[in-house]
Amino acid sequence: MRKGWVLAVCAVAFIGTGARAQTVQVPNVYAIPLPPMLEPRFELGVRYWQSVGKTHFSINSSRQNPAYGNPTSVLKYEDMDGYSGEFFWYARNETDTFAKGFVGGGGLSGDSLDDEDYYAGQIKFSDTFSKLKGDDLIYGTIDVGQHFALIDRATKFSLSPFIGFNFWQETATAYGVRCNKDDIDGALCGTPGTVVVPFSTEVIENQANWSSLRLGGEVELKLWNRLRVMGEAAVLPVAYVWNEDSHFLRQDLGRVPNVVDRGLGWGYQLEAALRYDFTPC
Repeated sequence: MRKGWVLAVCAVAFIGTGARAQTVQVPNVYAIPLPPMLEPRFELGVRYWQSVGKTHFSINSSRQNPAYGNPTSVLKYEDMDGYSGEFFWYARNETDTFAKGFVGGGGLSGDSLDDEDYYAGQIKFSDTFSKLKGDDLIYGTIDVGQHFALIDRATKFSLSPFIGFNFWQETATAYGVRCNKDDIDGALCGTPGTVVVPFSTEVIENQANWSSLRLGGEVELKLWNRLRVMGEAAVLPVAYVWNEDSHFLRQDLGRVPNVVDRGLGWGYQLEAALRYDFTPC
């Protein structure tokens, strides 16, 4: 009995001296930094525009009849004052992908249409003046792209490349006909200053429609607090035009529009703005 107790005590002593405590190092808990989350941005507004422009069209009929010159007819729409109201919008998500656009419409209060016609050798056989009034325009643009903050966000200097589509429709209506000086002493029209069609009579309506692809970019720089300067440039590598002329007094040309032209071209668009935000953004 005594021997059993001795063995039990020795066993407990052995276990107590042989077992050593092990210390486990637990890493400290800390927050993993995440990239800053960008808040979506949305803008909506209206604008009013005034502008002055001109349009020239040339028509070549010398291939059909060599008696005519090249160009055969030149239409000059001069000093056209435009005024339009415009609705615009801009939206950008958390990844800085954006979409923007505008649509507008208004009127044109123009000065004149000069219609010049030529024989072979560019002998001007007709030159007439007509008044422009009651004209209108419709246009719109939509772009999608990616916004990049350059240097750092505190400077608010950014570059935003985009791709988009633009449409423009312009209608000009001419009234009356007055003879100008030509190269054949007014043999067909009359002496200079003669009004052969009263200015209350509609004589010609021209409607030009443009559809264009836009490739470009926008830069923006914050100058001070809420003051920013913005610039935009776009190349139009493909621009399609269909132009309709309605000569209301030319029954020999058939139903209006009796002259229709179509073609491809290219161009560019530039825009700059100085912007001040009256409220924080």
